[in-house]
Amino acid sequence: MDWKRILIGKWNWKKPFISLGSIYFMLLLTSCFFADQLIFVPPSPSYTSSYPDLGLLKSTRGESIAYVHLPADKGMPTILYSHGNAEDLAQSEIIYEELHARGLGVMAYDYPGYGQSTGTPSEESCQRAIQAAWNHLADTGIPPSSIIIVGRSVGSGPSVWLASREKPAGLALISPFRSAFTAAIPTPVSIFPGDRFPNMGRIRSMHHPLLIIHGEDDRVINVSHGKKLFAASPATDKKLHLIPDAGHNDLFNIAGEEIVDLVGKFAERVAK
Repeated sequence: MDWKRILIGKWNWKKPFISLGSIYFMLLLTSCFFADQLIFVPPSPSYTSSYPDLGLLKSTRGESIAYVHLPADKGMPTILYSHGNAEDLAQSEIIYEELHARGLGVMAYDYPGYGQSTGTPSEESCQRAIQAAWNHLADTGIPPSSIIIVGRSVGSGPSVWLASREKPAGLALISPFRSAFTAAIPTPVSIFPGDRFPNMGRIRSMHHPLLIIHGEDDRVINVSHGKKLFAASPATDKKLHLIPDAGHNDLFNIAGEEIVDLVGKFAERVAK
């Protein structure tokens, strides 16, 4: 009995293409209807409403955006910080507290659905959240020329989006992606419609001073993303800093002090 023929069927040159087409169709449906659920992974809140220095902003759609604003020392710039994916304000506090210890101001916030922020995370809701954070800084009298936008991992998405709309002193990206889909599916360009956070397309028209930091052994967002974003940027003041033997989730464990120093010096240099 020819079990191979029974199980697989008669060979036909069309079969591989049909299989690939079926796989693409399933991925296409996933990208269209479940993209946000795949991109965003909100952890259980690690802090409560009594968290020190916690405040709430309102987005244009009414979401409550949890934030912490630590004022800068006199004459020092302010960092607008967007954290990584599976973390919230409290889990990223060591980063912004170290930056604040240098005298820098820090405005850190949670995406909708993260920490004490309400709503559901999506590209649009994250953009509303970071815009609310930017507006808060403006309302407190901090000029754009004293604000450095810093985004880590998924936080590179709203950070690049905001920098493409406003005029910050500079933009620093830590472990950024070219776009959300190309990070999830390693292809030269996004092959699915409805991609989220098209950083590559946006950065091509941005001339802000730019700092990109990436771990060379990053297996979540390959270091090629950081390199290609750097190459695509038309900024004349730009720097790519690669950290050997560092991945994605262990980047700050390996080089936390180095990263804080890089971001701090960059902020102090480009701010006016």
